[in-house]
Amino acid sequence: MAWDWVSVLEASYSLESDERAWAARVLEATSGIVRGGASPHAFRYNYTSTQFVVTDVIRAGAVETPTAGPAPEKQRRERMSEVVIDLVYRAGNQMGSVSDLVLNEFPQLISNFGRIHSGEIGDQIGMAAHSGTGEAIGFSYDFAQRASVDAAMQRRWARVASHLGAALRLRKVVKDFSLDGDQVEAIFDSRGRLCDAKRLARKAPVRERLRSAIQLLDRARANAQRHEPDEALDLWEGLVEGRWSLVEHFDHDGRRFTVAIRNEPTHRDPRGLSQRERQVAEFVGLGQSGKQISYTLGLSHSSVTKYITSVQRKLGLASRAEVASFFAPNGVRRKLAEVSLAGESLMVGAYPLVDASAARVLTHAEQAVLALLLAGSTNSDIAQRRGTSLRTVANQVQSIFKKFDVSSRGLLAARMQSEPGAAVH
Repeated sequence: MAWDWVSVLEASYSLESDERAWAARVLEATSGIVRGGASPHAFRYNYTSTQFVVTDVIRAGAVETPTAGPAPEKQRRERMSEVVIDLVYRAGNQMGSVSDLVLNEFPQLISNFGRIHSGEIGDQIGMAAHSGTGEAIGFSYDFAQRASVDAAMQRRWARVASHLGAALRLRKVVKDFSLDGDQVEAIFDSRGRLCDAKRLARKAPVRERLRSAIQLLDRARANAQRHEPDEALDLWEGLVEGRWSLVEHFDHDGRRFTVAIRNEPTHRDPRGLSQRERQVAEFVGLGQSGKQISYTLGLSHSSVTKYITSVQRKLGLASRAEVASFFAPNGVRRKLAEVSLAGESLMVGAYPLVDASAARVLTHAEQAVLALLLAGSTNSDIAQRRGTSLRTVANQVQSIFKKFDVSSRGLLAARMQSEPGAAVH
């Protein structure tokens, strides 16, 4: 089969197979878009700010599951340093080579990389897709020589990763898929006619919004559109109205239906954040730009900005940069202490999260750009927000990197984080 970018999305939303067969199918699809990579494998994992647990390892034609006790898992864990886990799989870098993301910044790890792989490979390309709720799937490909990922590939994978993250959540809410399932809120036939609806989907404007999204999805899957992957991926929404994933379903007679399944990320938050605010904040913590969060959650860009502002206000954070710092899996939450008080689990720490005094070496314009960089904004997003050219932003970013003696956003965020103080009592 000739795999393309749209095929990866189709494989992601397949509900017919079990978990391991599904992961193997997605691995096969992603192998078709990563050219020249050897030994492709995928792994499912769960993570928090302090833990990283691999649950399944999937290789071409086989699936490994660490069922023989802690030894195999410990061995795999030791093969990946904390730096690699943070920069490639736990944090917001969704796609990149080990040399670009890790070895260039930490040359002391080059010898370790060579030892682990017995000098047989020169580089790896890693990809990750996050559910937004602490679960993810990663992919890795070996290369004989140094490998790099171009901007177009990164941009497309960011779109695909949004869908894979949604698919991870989806497989949990519809383990035994049925059209009568509680999470199924609308069913449309192949002509776009509504067959059934409940809850919000009963409202006429919502039905029309779902019908429009289905039409765009069908356009994305058309043969002609597959030759224009950027346009196709833009057409296929990550979520519709921040609530529904659209899934194709065939009944026993071969009739095709499109099903709207409720599938937004869910979080319990004792700090008073709403469900939507917590969703947005978690993706800010993963380093996603406002534009990417908008695509992932199916919300307008202005809504995303509104929710981030609300999170800042409720948590007493001074900026979007502090929201990113607080919610980053490898950020300040790792440095907080967990305590139990009156039956409640609390995270205790101290502010500031970002050392503001360190930014005094920057111009006012560079300080504004720095805040957006720490929040995960792309250069183009920064240019649009500040009303400047892309070249101006690129020059400002390079100036910031030079003044802090870093060469990546990840290192910049680490440099700007202040040491935690005493716990707040």
